[in-house]
Amino acid sequence: ALMSRLLIRAASASALGHASFRKLTVKRTKGRKPFLASPLPPVGEAPNWNVNVSHEGTWVVAASEPTCVVGIDVAELRRHKANGQPIDFHKVFKDQLTASEWRDVNSAGSDLDAQYEVFSRFWSAKESFIKARGDGMKFELGKVEFHWSALAGFPERTAYEGTAIVEGKAAPHWRFVQHRMPGERAHWTTVARGPVADVVDAQGEFSKNFRLPESKMQDGEWQAALLAPSPPCSVVPVAAMVPQEDMDAYVAAGGRRWP
Repeated sequence: ALMSRLLIRAASASALGHASFRKLTVKRTKGRKPFLASPLPPVGEAPNWNVNVSHEGTWVVAASEPTCVVGIDVAELRRHKANGQPIDFHKVFKDQLTASEWRDVNSAGSDLDAQYEVFSRFWSAKESFIKARGDGMKFELGKVEFHWSALAGFPERTAYEGTAIVEGKAAPHWRFVQHRMPGERAHWTTVARGPVADVVDAQGEFSKNFRLPESKMQDGEWQAALLAPSPPCSVVPVAAMVPQEDMDAYVAAGGRRWP
């Protein structure tokens, strides 16, 4: 949780060109989605700027967007519980994937680890979708179905782009990109992009930050935002996100000075 809060502030400060976190106000929606409340980037540069974070296994990740609403999820491919017992994911999560998605899982062959990797990619995508929207687990995961194709320009089986079907209807205003994270312990990240009109925000504070809804965009402007490159996560050390004015305190607490 601490690293997630640091990432949100570091991303916000970077978007604003601030060297300090002092003037940043970060709030949460009723659904506990964190967001930068103030100050906001210039409307001409990032009219709907927002950020999202996720943590699991050995990674804490973040994604931000200037125009679309964004959600990110990282999934560790760990098929066993803390006590070493295997997870019966076919049974436990039976209703969370659609019949089509389960067919994709089973098409990975008889190896359960291979099946679990496909399952984890679907799970990560569903998490990224509800995190972007902001309604959390109130949304039944089985109501959204994903279809994938290889993402051009990346090695085989390391990156995909996807579309969604929500409650039986195509959702062309949403796009999903997945990347396999580096390292020996396998993880996948999914970044979801969608329209700000789909955000669930009971208190309305988060929605007030959206100054350019899709309905006010010119022809092609939304598609350009949706189809903009979605690169893999850049790996940065913790110290690189600490403001220089706080570096002495960070080092005194046991951190390593940066740069």
